[in-house]
Amino acid sequence: MEKNNYKIVKKKGFFLPVLTSLILMSCAVFTLCVYNRSNNAKAIEEAGTPDNPVSSSAIGSTDNTTGTDSGTGSGSSGIKISTSGELHGVWISFLDYNAKGYTRASFTHQVTEMFDKCKKNNFNTVFVHTRMFSDAMYNSKYFPWSKYSSGKIGKSPGFDPLSIMVTEAHKRSLKIHAWINPYRITKDTTSNSALARSSYAYKWRNSKSPSLRRNVLNYGGQLYFNPSKPSVQNLIVNGVKEIVKNYDVDGIHFDDYFYPNLGTSYRKNFDAKEYNTYARNSRKSGKTPLSIVAWRRNNVTKLIKNVYSSVKKLDKNCMFGISPAGNIDNLYLKNNYYCDVKKWMGSAGYIDYICPQIYWSFKHPSCPFKKTLKTWTAVPRHKNVKLYTGLAAYRAGISSKEASLIGDKSWAKSNTILKRQIKYSRGTGEVDGFIFFDYADLKRSSARKEIKNAVSLFK
Repeated sequence: MEKNNYKIVKKKGFFLPVLTSLILMSCAVFTLCVYNRSNNAKAIEEAGTPDNPVSSSAIGSTDNTTGTDSGTGSGSSGIKISTSGELHGVWISFLDYNAKGYTRASFTHQVTEMFDKCKKNNFNTVFVHTRMFSDAMYNSKYFPWSKYSSGKIGKSPGFDPLSIMVTEAHKRSLKIHAWINPYRITKDTTSNSALARSSYAYKWRNSKSPSLRRNVLNYGGQLYFNPSKPSVQNLIVNGVKEIVKNYDVDGIHFDDYFYPNLGTSYRKNFDAKEYNTYARNSRKSGKTPLSIVAWRRNNVTKLIKNVYSSVKKLDKNCMFGISPAGNIDNLYLKNNYYCDVKKWMGSAGYIDYICPQIYWSFKHPSCPFKKTLKTWTAVPRHKNVKLYTGLAAYRAGISSKEASLIGDKSWAKSNTILKRQIKYSRGTGEVDGFIFFDYADLKRSSARKEIKNAVSLFK
């Protein structure tokens, strides 16, 4: 009986409740649509401030030098609303160190000052020069003490600079990446006096073995490790491994110093002797050798892959990334760099991030910022590879004369270029962070307005 009564009541009162429910659901859907549309419009509006307007298609408009127009770009992810997890980094170069060396107290004082300044300016990551000329700002088994630690190459400062930097960075909740130049040994000299006698560079260069002497190459008035030699690659990898093993760094970082520009004689100079041996041996074994260009790219890629795997075996959370030159076409020239960044970006097992140095304004005649960034965002990228942009803080606030000399006059006419570059990058939906070159410019008075405008976006 109770069931039958229930059915009768349900039947009689069926139409009105259902109609009411349908009306309420329609209202809810309408409200949700309006809310979402409002939020999307707000996101576009925020990306398109007076410094950075956005068209209805979210395609970038033309920049001018007064800081009134920049635009956002179209990316596969659309407008990026959230900036949580975004990397805000600054490079601390060997030029920011004292070539006369330090005491523990003086170095600690400088590091705390630098890191406090970075923190105050809303940066969350520091990239500290750790090995710049086959030397070390830490106690190494493979590389001699840097003169930037003690004042003399090969001489211990009596303390461990990298240990201090790691400790002080983490005290301030800053992440720290050890920045390394893998191949460069000297700058503007080939003298043995620039080398520590205990270094592999000195021992190899002065070895009785012709093969070992080829580990160090003299080119353009500077010394380089030979990228094609397995013993050189092992040395570089071992140097990375000891950093990751002995120091709580958050990352290992390579910049754009790979093969130097080998000019029109690139087929005959630098490591061409090793290539000829390789090509001859390949033919003897019935194989077709790679071209010298492909062979050199493979030398660099082999090192990158070995560094990545070595880092991950020791600490899966430690990142490995590279900051190549910003013009991607130059990286694929026949006589320079030999960096196969497209392969590294598009595949697993090479890098965790790429940070092209896009150091040009929106109106640079050959590499304007928007066009250059678009070439990088267009490169197919593995889901685990992040894209950062390296920004030219060192060009902020320069004079008209300086801007003319570098062929990029906009830098002398605006103090919002960096800010607009950050906004534009975010608008692509593809960029995961920014690194400023370099620390010294955070203190430079002529750059103050430009830096302040830019870092205000990091809050």
